[in-house]
Amino acid sequence: MLPDKTHPEWKYLVKGEKQYPLENFVLQLKVTQTAKDIKSGKLSVDKAVDDIYALCLKYRHAVMKDMKKIFNS
Repeated sequence: MLPDKTHPEWKYLVKGEKQYPLENFVLQLKVTQTAKDIKSGKLSVDKAVDDIYALCLKYRHAVMKDMKKIFNS
């Protein structure tokens, strides 16, 4: 199960404020691109959280190890 979108770690993740050793390559790419888009003003933080959350929800089994690292579950 994924933590709620209001959990502060989601914002840290999408803004690149904390670096996580992600194993899932697609998640790595999306998080890196999202952080760049936020910094350039192309994407809001809330929209970025929505996008990454949706990706993780859709592929929750593939990103479960990464979610445990991020959220210390």
